[in-house]
Amino acid sequence: MLETLKKKSGKSRMTRAIVSIVIVIGLLALTKFAIFDVITGPTKLDLTSSPDAYEGKYVTIDVENYLTDYVEHSTTTTNTTSGHKSTRVDGNSYIVFNAFDDYEQNASVWYYYSVYMNKNMQTDFYDKIDETWDYWFDETGTVAPPAPTTVTGTWTKLSSQLERYYRETLTEMGVEENEFDVVYLYTVDTAKIGGQSVGFFWVCMAAALLLLIYFIYNIINYFNSTYISSINAYLRSNTTVSMAAIEADFSQAHPIGKNVWVGRKWTIYMDGPKAKILSNGDLLWGYYYRRTGKNSASQMRLFTTAKKMFSINLSEAETQEALKFYGEEQPHMVIGYSKELETCYQKNYEQFLNLKYNPAKNMEQTDAYFRDGGESNY
Repeated sequence: MLETLKKKSGKSRMTRAIVSIVIVIGLLALTKFAIFDVITGPTKLDLTSSPDAYEGKYVTIDVENYLTDYVEHSTTTTNTTSGHKSTRVDGNSYIVFNAFDDYEQNASVWYYYSVYMNKNMQTDFYDKIDETWDYWFDETGTVAPPAPTTVTGTWTKLSSQLERYYRETLTEMGVEENEFDVVYLYTVDTAKIGGQSVGFFWVCMAAALLLLIYFIYNIINYFNSTYISSINAYLRSNTTVSMAAIEADFSQAHPIGKNVWVGRKWTIYMDGPKAKILSNGDLLWGYYYRRTGKNSASQMRLFTTAKKMFSINLSEAETQEALKFYGEEQPHMVIGYSKELETCYQKNYEQFLNLKYNPAKNMEQTDAYFRDGGESNY
């Protein structure tokens, strides 16, 4: 018995472990494995090297100069009932640049690029733009340069639409690309990590972490005996019962489907990776239950004298097979469902006990053959 249950449990554990780790890898791939960049820290963006080398990476840079904003990003939603549309401003894309002195040429090389900032940074960046213009057009040498702003996000190639606005704005401002004005068609997208919105990224990572923990949990339990914890708990509560007796009953039990065994005294079934046990003597009622639709179910439902319900996933044919054995071997059980039976069980429990359970128990106590012949389950 234990070997059979262990194999069933191991297969379930391993299946769960494999599925969970596959989903973890899928979530990491969906976010371009950016979590590793986040953990190790963003890469310092070096504008003097090839911009393509940083594409898709989680980067950080100290923005020194702020030229202008060139695109306002917004989201429009439509009320499906009224058709009313509402627009929410999300943020702005800005053209910025960092200046590097070229001492050999006795000049500065300006590297232009884009950054996206949330709308709550709009006032601050507008102030930075004014400070930049004041500094570069100052002829007195008394105006201080704007304070750098550290920006962290994903180094992303501009979409075709953003690139068009970006180029048009630079042209309008008289910026022409040359050896001293280097234009990068990239943006530091602070709203995304790994190609996904920051919020969605962290939801994915939280899910990946939980699934990774679940993977480890299943691997650990694959090698221990938690699969029979329910049976061990039953033995502790019923000290007159031995594991040997349960195994003997299991060896003669009727196998139902792949995961249920209906014995004379006990029913054992797999509930995921764990083996569960029910004393047949405590069973009161059994029937097939089916629910269709989104949350469909196909179950054998068993009720005990403690008014507890146990649902075992079985097909209708498998349930009917099990119920046949219960009907033949457990005379105290009510088999089958009707609305009248449910009403009686819910509202007149003592009457329900008198349908089968109490007469069978009285028979056990008065009939010597029933009592001594080994047919009792009580």
